[in-house]
Amino acid sequence: MSEPNVYLGGFMGTGKTTTGRRLAERTGRPFIDLDGLAESRLGLTVARIFAERGEAFFRDVEARLVEEIADLKGLVVALGGGTLVDEASRRRLLATGRLVILRARPETIGRRLGSGEGRPLLAGGDMEALLASREEAYSRGDLLLDVDDLDAEEAARRIAERLGLRGAPREGEARSLPGRTIFVGRGILKRWRDLPGAPSRPFVVADELTGPLYGPLLGERLGESLLPRGEGAKRLDRVRELYGAFDRSGLDRSGSVLALGGGTVGDAAGFAAATWMRGVDVVHCPTTLLAQLDSSLGGKVGVNLDEGKNLVGAFHQPRLVVADVDLLRTLSDGDYRQGLAEAVKYGLGEDGALFDEMEKDAPSLLDRDGEVLERLVRRCGAIKMALVDEDERERSGARARLNLGHTVGHALEAASAYGRWSHGDGVAAGLVVVTVLAEKMGLVEETTTGRLLSLLRRLGLPWRPDLPWGAIEGHLKRDKKFEGGRPRLVLPREGRKAVVEEVPLADLKKAYEEVLLWNATFSSSSTDRI
Repeated sequence: MSEPNVYLGGFMGTGKTTTGRRLAERTGRPFIDLDGLAESRLGLTVARIFAERGEAFFRDVEARLVEEIADLKGLVVALGGGTLVDEASRRRLLATGRLVILRARPETIGRRLGSGEGRPLLAGGDMEALLASREEAYSRGDLLLDVDDLDAEEAARRIAERLGLRGAPREGEARSLPGRTIFVGRGILKRWRDLPGAPSRPFVVADELTGPLYGPLLGERLGESLLPRGEGAKRLDRVRELYGAFDRSGLDRSGSVLALGGGTVGDAAGFAAATWMRGVDVVHCPTTLLAQLDSSLGGKVGVNLDEGKNLVGAFHQPRLVVADVDLLRTLSDGDYRQGLAEAVKYGLGEDGALFDEMEKDAPSLLDRDGEVLERLVRRCGAIKMALVDEDERERSGARARLNLGHTVGHALEAASAYGRWSHGDGVAAGLVVVTVLAEKMGLVEETTTGRLLSLLRRLGLPWRPDLPWGAIEGHLKRDKKFEGGRPRLVLPREGRKAVVEEVPLADLKKAYEEVLLWNATFSSSSTDRI
């Protein structure tokens, strides 16, 4: 189950970073140091940031990082000494987690800091005066802990006890999909090198958050590059930067690229691997539900152009996939639901029994139950790989069934400039549109549409688009499944697998605009559609 973050605040020298690491080990949570994250993003030490760009610049960066971190769950975060001085950041932290203030007497802090080297605010300053000026910032929290006589281990023990934090979750077995080097389990990323097919020294590609969060679990690597979070990673100029990093590291045709992150990291790193020296191995360590049950599987990699999504790409099967469902505990609610939408797609289009299970397991899925998630990822992965085996390079049309809901979903993403509409949200709305169309064509019963809407609502997913037809039509026509200006749509069928059919554009428009006009408080009853 996902849990709130634990934030450690206090003056420099109170042991926030060391205690945070011990607390993370005790509770099995990922750890991140806010100052270290700032240094990673800017490529400068905190001291140099202060010296070259000033304290105001650093505080602005710090506040933006707080917003980013606070959107996640289940972390232990060591804050900077001045983070809590910003009242907006304090409110954000208190609203999203448990705030622990580590306190110590001035003489204890002075002894621990020594000369204060690397502490820009102490350079030529008065430590006690600075501490006094922050007294109010350090006076409020969920727990105030005096650490003068405590080492980091004891401080971590007391924090865990007083906040009622659970111990580290039990690690599970790394179970492969039958006959494949695709492994799913709980707590398995730290043991990834023991799995068949694991390379010795891969070049790691992560994003600016997954790298600092999970990169330490990977061990020795040839090199590392960090991409922007989100769709900004899937750009040709970012791939060009990866080529330069590959060259500087000495990555040759015997080497491997390891993608650590969500689908955008996997797509960009996979495409770079597919095209570097005409192809080097790629290993996927997906950190989002969407990537674990869908995008990391099947070998499709690529990048976006201004003209559309995934217009430049390749087929490049991974050497190894490591799907650790424990990583899903830290996802923001928004990122987590993107994967739930893809799982609904599998149930609606390929496996009615899976759809039934998701209806039954909806509360456990929202709670991110590890056992339920492991079962879901394995089941969806098996469905996808069966289709990949049948039609790896999309020749027969079988693999196209995986695009159920995607034609409208991709258009919503592109029309919103990959902003307001994320991938899974777009797919969810797209599923409703094509199911309404399938109902009109006699392919599904009216009850199927109602069940779909009910499940999407229970999982916190959007079920109706909010853009006019004219905003998405141009993007629809650039979809790879259009032929001669007519869409070939994937449509659900009652009690059977989805089918790909050519549909008049006017019929798609009619179904889209019908859903667009539904009341936003739709209750899933067919009588409430207008």
